[in-house]
Amino acid sequence: MIRVVIVDDHPIVRRGLAQVFSHAPDMIIVGEASGVLDARPLIEREEPDVICSDLKLADGDGTDLIGWVSRRGRGVPLVLTTYDQPALARSAIVAGARGYLLKDAGEELLFDAVRAVAAGSTYFATSISKRLGDVVDTEVILSEREIEVLRLASQGSTNQMIARSLGIHEGTVKTYFARVFAKLDVNTRAQAVATALQRGFILSEPRE
Repeated sequence: MIRVVIVDDHPIVRRGLAQVFSHAPDMIIVGEASGVLDARPLIEREEPDVICSDLKLADGDGTDLIGWVSRRGRGVPLVLTTYDQPALARSAIVAGARGYLLKDAGEELLFDAVRAVAAGSTYFATSISKRLGDVVDTEVILSEREIEVLRLASQGSTNQMIARSLGIHEGTVKTYFARVFAKLDVNTRAQAVATALQRGFILSEPRE
């Protein structure tokens, strides 16, 4: 049996996915989480084979969780989202995602994706895979940490706050920004954040 954890900030989506997975004879849901903080202990405890995660979670960006799972070396991240953006998919891949599927996919495609990544392969939505090569050749590729820095900046964090949040020196934050400025061909933090949002490297925060 392929052991699966679902990470999505919408309870109704989690319930729906659990129902869908109940139709797969070779898969079992071993846990659900709404965000990064509650997903980590769940994954540590249940040791799932595949982690199906959205990119917009209750407490942040799904790439944070993908990066953590990848560094951990156990369990495989599979993105399941509504964001049909090659640049965003590329960022998820850099973080460690082995697959990228859209939520409007049928259940058989979902099962195929889970089986593929669990077996050590990759699986990408057709609309994404057709354009991923263009992204690699023509779009900027940001590292996981550069994306984290931009995400925190988009939330209004200062360099000092970003350094504290990531456990790094403030000078290192400035170095990351210098790299981002060069890659995105911008001169200010505001321009970097705006460009990252436009290209889909980070997600905009929902308005209350």
